[in-house]
Amino acid sequence: MKFEEKKEVFNSFQDLKERSISYSRINYEYPASVQRGKILARELHPSGNGYVLGKYMSADVVKSNGYSVDSRGWISISNFTREELINVINNAMMSMSGKATKS
Repeated sequence: MKFEEKKEVFNSFQDLKERSISYSRINYEYPASVQRGKILARELHPSGNGYVLGKYMSADVVKSNGYSVDSRGWISISNFTREELINVINNAMMSMSGKATKS
């Protein structure tokens, strides 16, 4: 997926707020988060790379979806399809809102 397509997917979630950061990158905040942080996605870049927060997802959700969560708790979305991106955003929102996520 290209940058504009990924932005379109993120912007289709009414609960997310787009915030421009340096070097043409975008963060997406989830104001309803009950977790420590509000940033659901960070550094969405025109190259198509970016990261979605996975550190609050259960091990079952991470495993069943094949997510690779780095040591800081982020999932790279550079090669995600539209469906995979929608799924990871939904899972991140559920985990940040303190609700149980489905695998």
